[in-house]
Amino acid sequence: MEFTQRYIARITVEADTPIAVGSGEKGVIVDRLIAKDANGLPYIPGTSLTGVLRHSFPNDSWVNDIFGSDGEDGKGSRLIISSAHIIGEDGKTVIEGLQNVDLSSGFYSYFSRLPERDHVRMTDKGAADTKGHGKFDEELVHKGTRFVFELELIGNNDDSENWAKLLNAISSPAFRIGAGTRKGFGKLKIISKQSKSRVFDLSQGDLKNYLAKTSSLNYPLDDKWKVLSLNYTDNKMAGWESYEINLQAKDFFLFSAGFGDEDADNKSKTEKYFTWDSGKPELKESQDYLLIPATSIKGALAHRTAFHYNTLKGMTIDQAGAINFSADLKIEEVLNQLAKDFDLDTLPDDSNAIEWNQMKEKLQNLDLNYAGLFENFQSDLNEEIDGMKDGTLPVGENNEAVKQLFGFAKNTEGKREGLRGRVIMDDIYLPFNNGNEKVFNHTKIDRFTNGTIDGALFQEKAYSTNEIIPLKIWVEQTAFTGVNGDEMKQAFEKALDDLKTGKLPLGGNSAKGHGIFEEAKN
Repeated sequence: MEFTQRYIARITVEADTPIAVGSGEKGVIVDRLIAKDANGLPYIPGTSLTGVLRHSFPNDSWVNDIFGSDGEDGKGSRLIISSAHIIGEDGKTVIEGLQNVDLSSGFYSYFSRLPERDHVRMTDKGAADTKGHGKFDEELVHKGTRFVFELELIGNNDDSENWAKLLNAISSPAFRIGAGTRKGFGKLKIISKQSKSRVFDLSQGDLKNYLAKTSSLNYPLDDKWKVLSLNYTDNKMAGWESYEINLQAKDFFLFSAGFGDEDADNKSKTEKYFTWDSGKPELKESQDYLLIPATSIKGALAHRTAFHYNTLKGMTIDQAGAINFSADLKIEEVLNQLAKDFDLDTLPDDSNAIEWNQMKEKLQNLDLNYAGLFENFQSDLNEEIDGMKDGTLPVGENNEAVKQLFGFAKNTEGKREGLRGRVIMDDIYLPFNNGNEKVFNHTKIDRFTNGTIDGALFQEKAYSTNEIIPLKIWVEQTAFTGVNGDEMKQAFEKALDDLKTGKLPLGGNSAKGHGIFEEAKN
């Protein structure tokens, strides 16, 4: 078969959400570093683009013919994809090859210290997985960063339809690059006016034109290159169920940054991102955006989906096996320990002696942890629950709806294959206004006396806004097929209904009344 045609497209994409294309390396202060080119700037390797694009057509017979295959009858790929490099500060030039880039000033300085996200793996109890070392953080590429890359397909007239499928797949909301694609990262938006394609017919006099074109992403394109015409929209995606909800906060909410400022110990998470209103990338130091991470929404929906699925299936805690907990929380053990540490017969007669002050301080701050009693109680309870038969408690990854919708990790010991999540949603950014913050004062309460612990005052900044919060969710339709597909869909949609009616809070401190949202009224 003769391949006399060359289908080429130069595509400009914008990070519609932050991107986490990892380098596989760990930093001094960050657990996951992103991939950077020779200039120290973020880039997207061509292998990453190729892998995601190929995975977009898992069951199509023509894929191996274009992407190549292995085995005795294997063949090489006919598709060539370059790495994607960022557009520079002038909004036009692609920063490729070795350049004289000053990472300490101007536009490029924003890539010397990138945004970071903290993550905590949660247990089925809704608490941090401290035993499994669930805390980690990672670098991200700014939302709004633009990249350019090229695709070239070696083919003939018969490839025109598949070429169109390849280009449309890149514009799909399901086309996500890098890590964390199921927690809001990696969405690319094609900038259509700056993306062009051309077909070179080598048998019809285009050979010289094709040979004259270089591999540079800055090579000027003439009028024979046409603007890409794409079919995908945000609301139309084959094989996916789409849900759209416009939420509005009832009161205050807190999606925490994990640290505070001069006013409070904890504050809302904010980020900056690039805008292109002027035709050039701009990141205003004075403009912060309030961040509602997709992970916060996804985690809450997963737990509530498990609840509704268990209800629909009639699964209750007694079916998981009785918890024969025998530990006894004896308060007198705390008092006995106190008596041992402060024997009245051996205390000095002088009431101003340091021993008397030490005992007074212990009495004022006495709690169940004094004798290690409460930790032992918790440990015994966790061992009892962990000792139950594996898989009988239908929560977390043991819940079938959670597994099929939100995925589960591979278990090499049990030889269990993992499954990538089938629910996609994006991070949400809202204009940030300092005047919408309110400082709440809190005191830590002694578990034993129910009184305030001295020196345990802390503050948090919660946020309130009337802004409409648009939430878009896509669910792969295969998650709703199978034996229990109908129940899984019902459970997921019931969880969404809870979110719309204020029954499912989001963010931190929901037990304090924060994070109640309802569907916005038209």
